[in-house]
Amino acid sequence: MKSGHSADRFALPILILGAVMISFSGIFVKLSEVGPTMTGFYRMFLALPFFAIWVFSHRPPRTSTAAERRRAFKITGFAGFSLAVDLIAWHWCLQFASVAAATLMGNTAPLWVAAAGFLFFGERFGLRFLLGMAAAFGGVWLLLAGGEKPLDIHDSLAFILGMIGAITYAGYLRGGKEARRHLSTAEVMLWGSLTASLILLPVGLLTEDRILPQSWTGWCAVLGLALVSQTIGQSLINWAVAHLPAAFSSLTLLINPLASAIFAWILLGEGLSLWQILGGVIVLVGIFMAKPAPAAPAE
Repeated sequence: MKSGHSADRFALPILILGAVMISFSGIFVKLSEVGPTMTGFYRMFLALPFFAIWVFSHRPPRTSTAAERRRAFKITGFAGFSLAVDLIAWHWCLQFASVAAATLMGNTAPLWVAAAGFLFFGERFGLRFLLGMAAAFGGVWLLLAGGEKPLDIHDSLAFILGMIGAITYAGYLRGGKEARRHLSTAEVMLWGSLTASLILLPVGLLTEDRILPQSWTGWCAVLGLALVSQTIGQSLINWAVAHLPAAFSSLTLLINPLASAIFAWILLGEGLSLWQILGGVIVLVGIFMAKPAPAAPAE
């Protein structure tokens, strides 16, 4: 990665912090009292006031033309649409596959991000990155397959839904990175979350009967999802991917299942096996291997 921005040195730590923040999603979803799609809707909708305040209170100087910003807003809409489809597909995948299997399929997104970069953006990857990606995927497999619950897929529909979720999440990451060329992080998050909300609400109303949380615990769960996972976590990720290669950014997000397993162990009492611990170490080694070399100093 070659960049003259001093912010680049902070991008990787911020990306990792964002991945840790979104790893709480599984815990909040388990505590939610509404259906999975409506949970996704509340995640997006309840985050909108935070993003709106952010947008209208912080107006950075504009360096892009009106045409560039209009195109970026369209790309942001595509990113929001992709995220909504990802949430719907992954939640439905959980109906036909184990949590471990659905998580494994969802975390193939880095493959699709890399494939899109190779096919459409002229990106090429060295042997070090490819070996690091293979190692990280192997670590994720160990992390999930080594758990107490089986890595089980009941039928081909689960596989199709899992792949749709992974591909659309890759589209969300790619779209967010492209939109950030001409929009602020706050603008991308506001309009992307609004688009996703408009898609998730009718789907949730048509397919689920649990629409409103029934207790303070239920409301705190969806509010926590909106604040921690969406407002903080996804905003940090969105900012960071503008300063890092998209393929490496998506690969780094494989820290998410590792952090989820650790938090489930600490907060929910779910044990970690030796194979899972080994898988977590391999994930970190793979990400370290794939890290792009620092840019040479300017002459």
